[in-house]
Parts: sequence; structure tokens; C-alpha cells
Amino acid sequence: MMKYRTVKLDGRWSYRKHFEYALLFGGRMSSSQGPIHFAEAQKWFFDTYGWSAEIRQWADIREYFGNVFRYVKPNPLPEMPECVNPYWSWTNGYDDLRIYVKSPQELMLFQLKYQVDQ
Repeated sequence: MMKYRTVKLDGRWSYRKHFEYALLFGGRMSSSQGPIHFAEAQKWFFDTYGWSAEIRQWADIREYFGNVFRYVKPNPLPEMPECVNPYWSWTNGYDDLRIYVKSPQELMLFQLKYQVDQ
């Protein structure tokens, strides 16, 4: 079992325009073993959906591509870089460790592998 909390993102959360859920892991090594569980979850997402940049970099790159090509439309339009993975991103920039998840489908697939132990 893995210790984490699942949160449905609402108006209080940044990045809610892009992701529907966040998995929150404890930020310290204690009885919850947050950093270990976070690293295991992060590896699972890497293996399942591919690489994704940290959420602040992810958002900056996405915004840049949206702004640069807003008025000038080269043909063909460059694709978003692979590091802007549409299915997930992550951060360790808060008191907890987070993985942002696109939709219930990705969340359910993760939860099939890692049942939550509150």
C-alpha cells in the first residue's frame, strides 16, 4: 500500500485548467514515507505515460508556445515539446510532493496499481 491523498482540483488550485486531480504525498521521511512513495509513483508515471517536466517548467513552456504562435502561424505549426506531457506533471516545490493527473482515467489506472493507504 502507498500513502497519498487524492484531491480533485478546484478554484483554489493552480494548474486546474490542465489537470483534474493531484496526488499528494508527505514531504518528509516519516511513518508516511512520502518521498519514497512519491518517487515510486513518479517512476510509474514515467514508465506509463513518458517523461513530463516539473509543473512550473511545464506551464512556462506551454505558455511560451501559446504566445509565440498566437499571431504568427508557421506551416506546419511546431508541436508542443514532449516534456509538456498532457497526462501528468509533478512538483516538489511545496510542503508536500505532488503529481498532477489529467483525468479520472489516468487516476484510476494509477489506483489499480497503487491502492491508497490513508
